[in-house]
Amino acid sequence: MMFAGEKPISNKVMEIRKLQKEDLETRVLWMNDPKIYSSMHFEVPILMDKTIQWYENNLKNDNRFDVTVLEDGAIVAFGGFTSINREIGKAETYLFANPIHLHKGIGTRAKKLICQFGFEQLGLNKLYFITNEDNFASIRVNEKCGFKLEGRMRQEYLTKDGERKDRLYFGLLKEEWEVKDEQ
Repeated sequence: MMFAGEKPISNKVMEIRKLQKEDLETRVLWMNDPKIYSSMHFEVPILMDKTIQWYENNLKNDNRFDVTVLEDGAIVAFGGFTSINREIGKAETYLFANPIHLHKGIGTRAKKLICQFGFEQLGLNKLYFITNEDNFASIRVNEKCGFKLEGRMRQEYLTKDGERKDRLYFGLLKEEWEVKDEQ
């Protein structure tokens, strides 16, 4: 299935486009950085051959749409939409920014563009994300974009030290985004 979002969109500073095969080397490099993988739920090391296989397998996956975010022509973040439910009009979002440039506002600007893309290009009604209770940077970025805490999944995962931790579910409705966007 072809999404309406096949064409790139941009604001005054950033551009967002569909993930391309030539982006994968940078994606793998960043995903293997502890600043990225420490708050995400995947096994490291991430290998290039497995990532190419993942990419090719997902080209026809109607339930996800992965994007690359560029600023001044350079890749600054990766993100996308998973668990896309067309009937309900919702999807889980994810984002990770260049680990060298964390805490400089790139994540917030990129997430706002991803939200715009999800609502305007993919025609979604709700975006959500699930994160670890101690992933304060992600929580802050998403709250700046208008996401609201909707629930807590208690003792949902184990840390590497065997400690049980909660996961938090945040959501953003299109009508909230439109109101926020007009302000």
